Amino acid sequence: MLKSKIIYLLLIAGMVLFYILFIDSMSLLILLLTLAFPFIQLYILFRISKNISSSLSTEEQNIPKNTETKIIVNIRNYSVFPVSCAVATLNITNTLTGEVQTLTTMIPVSADNEQSIKFCVSYAHCGKILITLKSIKIYDYIKLFSRTISMNVSKEIIVVPSLVRISPTIETSFTGTAENDEFSKIKPGDDCTEIFNIREYAYGDKINRIHWNLTTKLDNLMVKEYSMPVSSRIIIVFEFCIDESSDDRFYKNDATIETAMSLSHFMINNNISHQICWFDPKRKVFHTEKITSEDDFSAFIGSVFLSGTYTDYYSAFTHHKVENHEKKFSHTIYISPVLTDEIFHNLSVLYNTKKTTYVHIADNLTEEPEFFKSTDTASAVTVRYGGISEGLDKICI
Repeated sequence: MLKSKIIYLLLIAGMVLFYILFIDSMSLLILLLTLAFPFIQLYILFRISKNISSSLSTEEQNIPKNTETKIIVNIRNYSVFPVSCAVATLNITNTLTGEVQTLTTMIPVSADNEQSIKFCVSYAHCGKILITLKSIKIYDYIKLFSRTISMNVSKEIIVVPSLVRISPTIETSFTGTAENDEFSKIKPGDDCTEIFNIREYAYGDKINRIHWNLTTKLDNLMVKEYSMPVSSRIIIVFEFCIDESSDDRFYKNDATIETAMSLSHFMINNNISHQICWFDPKRKVFHTEKITSEDDFSAFIGSVFLSGTYTDYYSAFTHHKVENHEKKFSHTIYISPVLTDEIFHNLSVLYNTKKTTYVHIADNLTEEPEFFKSTDTASAVTVRYGGISEGLDKICI
């Protein structure tokens, strides 16, 4: 714009000189038109600014990491004047990691027409991506003036974590600290407190499972199938914190949620209900979700991305100790991208859990300290963000 103004001032100086040298009606008319031209430009710019709108759209609402998608900016010009240059600036923020990106483009728009432009983007880290078009800046035809039009149009994309295929060990009998109160509806088991099904006797069935009352009534041997407990009172507590000391902090952050997701999904597939907890720094709330089905799992993923990350490494663990101190668990799995001797010790002496596992999300090079090793009261598992499945296979649920 500065260059255009300088050129325009030189043009006026030339017209004044022309009028002085050639004093007649024609030179005066040209001078007057030159002086009036900016006011005409201002009028046109004002009319256009009152008749322009914009919208945002995306190809996908949910995308995996490192997958290209398109953001489409639409600008509609309802005026009879064309727009020679409209500058649209997009602010793209990952609300989970705090990463900010800015994209700018210049778009000409014909009179009474609509123009679209597509941005191809991909995201390396999971989270909720907030795309905002706050304003559009339009220029007159020779860029003497500009006008900023407030838009405040936004769109959201969820960059979902990757589910990792894992095969940790499952204990054949859960060692809960309280009686199980939920049972599988699709698989029988060995819990005699609940009957899963009654069927005819088959060779190999145990005598003590014969249902004598029903056998007498039907005059046929009938046996009881017992239920399989699925309420094992397992709780997953994960820290959605940022390890500021690590250059790979965002990769470790992704691995934290992917580890929690993969463990939870594995348990669902094996009919193990459980709880999963995390701290939401935005609302100052400690979330606890009970996961018994795919629907619960999907709701959990949606809730996580409404939260944010934090730098207080102990938030989830501290709230878990306070809010769940009266509850009993068979297994507490603690997941964190930060490793401290203090937390490992406190996890080892939790009195309300039969078994504990500290899952440390580490980078691919850092060696674990001497204190981080399995003891009689706590298991120590290292998960490298470059090989999540290998680390999680070491866990015994």
